Amino acid sequence: MSELSNNIQTTFKNVINIYQTTANLLQDAGGILENSGYRCIHGNSIGTEHSRDINNPQWWTIPYATRYFQTQGNPNELKVIGVFFVDINQIPIEPVILIGCFKMREREIEGAILSYEVWYLKEFWFTKIKERKMKVDLDFEGKKSVILGKIRAVPLIEVNNQKTLKEHVIDPFIAMSC
Repeated sequence: MSELSNNIQTTFKNVINIYQTTANLLQDAGGILENSGYRCIHGNSIGTEHSRDINNPQWWTIPYATRYFQTQGNPNELKVIGVFFVDINQIPIEPVILIGCFKMREREIEGAILSYEVWYLKEFWFTKIKERKMKVDLDFEGKKSVILGKIRAVPLIEVNNQKTLKEHVIDPFIAMSC
């Protein structure tokens, strides 16, 4: 096998490892949140986007993974956890965990998530939040089906075990309201 083939194989192994670690983090968070009364709207999948456009191969990879949650008592409030690897222009960033809360207009289909809603966290973080601070709840006004919301960012590198997941992600997620 050539050196180039080895490098490509190593790169793909690393990407798969990153995705697996991200899946583990989101599954751990989801399990804890379900025990706290939240229901994941996605079932056994993630919310993300990717492209098949031959002219934009940088969009082929999954740029982020999100999981949306609701509680029985508040169906018009969507809460989300996401791990982001690139910005809105597909430029790699320091990986970040975003949590958010969206106050929604009346839902057309209770308990369902529409395909475009998986973009909300990305859209609002990169377009509505002008001064992106870490570990602070940042308020924003919504648009279209979102009335208003909050977002908090945590560097992914700071969440490396159950204790830091609970401290930096789960506790602020549960405390966050729109």
